Amino acid sequence: MIIRALLIVSTIWIAWYFLSSRGTSRSNAFKKVLLVGFVIAAVVAVLFPESLTAFAHLVGVGRGTDLLVYALAQVAAFQMFNTYAKDKDNQRQIVHLARRIAMLEAAMKKKPESETGSALENHIPPPGSLE
Repeated sequence: MIIRALLIVSTIWIAWYFLSSRGTSRSNAFKKVLLVGFVIAAVVAVLFPESLTAFAHLVGVGRGTDLLVYALAQVAAFQMFNTYAKDKDNQRQIVHLARRIAMLEAAMKKKPESETGSALENHIPPPGSLE
């Protein structure tokens, strides 16, 4: 059946997409295009429900409702991978910031009290030096 192949391919593609390209403007643009496509498809499905059933029959699904459930499962997987990837990015950023703070505090403790005011300016590592 066509629907089985489509579901498998889309699931693998979603996983590959979110594991390979994170944080690019290209991925953000793609999400916007998907959103517009979703809105158009939703409006068409609401205005012409028989078209959803006809499309479902075309791809090998018995009812339009079943096709909608399959699509919802794919959207949920898309959202799950997107949230996971964002969480990983946030964790990486928190670790980076914590390391920078630790280095700044260590640099401030090394300086005598008379120079503490300038310790921050003199010992801030350049961005990206901790990666």
